[in-house]
Amino acid sequence: MNRFPETIIEIYDEEQIYNVLAPVQFKPKNAVYIGTRKLKNKKLKNNIISCLRAMSLDTRCFFYSTDMLSIDAVIAELENIIATFGDCAIDLTGGSEVALVAVGMIAKEKNIPLFRYDRFTCSYKNIYNCEAADNVKAEPAFNIDAILALSGGAMKSHGHLAIDTLDSETERDIFRVWSIYKNNHRGWHRSVSYLQQISKDLEGRELHVDAGAVVYGNAKISGADSEVMTALCEAGIIRNYKNDGKRISFDYKNELMRSCLIDIGICLELYVFAAAKSMGIYSDVQISVVVDWDGILDARINTINEIDVVLVHGFVPIFISCKSGTVNVTTLNEIKTLAKQFGGEYARPVLVTMSDIKNRDRFLAQRAADMGVEIIDRADLINERLSKRLYTVSRV
Repeated sequence: MNRFPETIIEIYDEEQIYNVLAPVQFKPKNAVYIGTRKLKNKKLKNNIISCLRAMSLDTRCFFYSTDMLSIDAVIAELENIIATFGDCAIDLTGGSEVALVAVGMIAKEKNIPLFRYDRFTCSYKNIYNCEAADNVKAEPAFNIDAILALSGGAMKSHGHLAIDTLDSETERDIFRVWSIYKNNHRGWHRSVSYLQQISKDLEGRELHVDAGAVVYGNAKISGADSEVMTALCEAGIIRNYKNDGKRISFDYKNELMRSCLIDIGICLELYVFAAAKSMGIYSDVQISVVVDWDGILDARINTINEIDVVLVHGFVPIFISCKSGTVNVTTLNEIKTLAKQFGGEYARPVLVTMSDIKNRDRFLAQRAADMGVEIIDRADLINERLSKRLYTVSRV
């Protein structure tokens, strides 16, 4: 069969991505799911439908439940589905052994095309009479909304940063700030502490700063690092910089640069975000993603989490926690939990940190390895290995 059928029959699988991978690839008119009584669950059905809608597909979804441990029951339900929809192909990617035996029996009897996804070649294979799927490269471009919807979640909003696009000037600015941060790590922290103090009194979105060269915060004297401030001015991140030893004045270039300079963690988040964007291999890249666990955005009480950076490579979601300061086991547990909850088997939890974990905290490094959390630490960042490490993490 050189033409792909109008209907895909999916044997429901606990690994949710397998339930939508073929419909996203082949865009059938109908997707029919057969599984246990679990398929009567309205939320589960809505998760699949919401995922496909987030991918801009108008595929109609139908759900059938039966005793999946009985070959006779599965065959009877499949006969009913085939009689109803006619032009069908069955996806063998997921499902139990019993279901697959039943599918094989009925496919041979009724000449129903069979195909499956091969995770080792990242392509589809013709199993029986389905030439239209044979060696078709699986190149889905899932977005974050679709990934979250599949697990029942939803992106509620962006948190402290909201960037949808990244123009070339903003990208250059982020990399310039990162270079200054990287080369002046200690002075950077002191400068950000100072800028936080003097920016507290700024009204609204005001970008002009005029303050004493030394300020008191939390009973400690805080002053900006002159090398950092001069470098920021030379890079165009701040403008009209003046420092006579008693007072400092300057203008932030824009609101984003202001946010970056008054929060220790934002600089690292922005760098990871911009670096991932510039790689050009991700179907979606989002920063400061606030995730609602149950997808009901207007509920009175919601469980939410903010994830620093989320990437999607095909159908592989990468959940990234960015930490400028000290990290611990709790940090690993948090990003691992979020990746498992919202990404399934293929999710990649990643910790990006300026701490020198691999050389100075072997216990934490081993714990991360045991948990399956990738660590990109200070040595990787200082030696410009971030993009290379992200590429490695992103591979299926």
